[in-house]
Amino acid sequence: MRRQARRDEGWTSQPDPLLALARRDLAFYGRQRDRARREHYAMEIGALVATSSTVVAAGLHAPAWLTALIAGSAVFFTGMRQLFNPAPRWVLASQSGQSLRRSVDRYLLLPEAERDTAARTTLQATIEEVGENELREWAEVQGRGSAPPVPTTGA
Repeated sequence: MRRQARRDEGWTSQPDPLLALARRDLAFYGRQRDRARREHYAMEIGALVATSSTVVAAGLHAPAWLTALIAGSAVFFTGMRQLFNPAPRWVLASQSGQSLRRSVDRYLLLPEAERDTAARTTLQATIEEVGENELREWAEVQGRGSAPPVPTTGA
């Protein structure tokens, strides 16, 4: 709680707190995007290396325990991909960040004298809309991945 309060003080004490808030959100989406991209590539490369190594080990008549160990790592990476699935998070953070970035750019292109209530309201609406969309999309992705379909009864 204290950490959150300290983080909030940073943007509220700025000359343009709304712009500082938007920049804080942009940094957040950038970190989320980059982390999800790294996780996605690590899982995909791990799965690719493990599955191809299994075939090579079997072709070279490696000991059964070694082939099983390599095959187990392929199953592990596949399970990690299904469990954490960073690709949708990568896309979602990228979309959210770009939407917000375009709005911030439009705001910054206005001369400071023209950054009136209407411009600030537009930027604030975008910040809130991006946050709401990101939360809704995240919830939809989580719902699709974790909840089994509800069986229907035939009438």
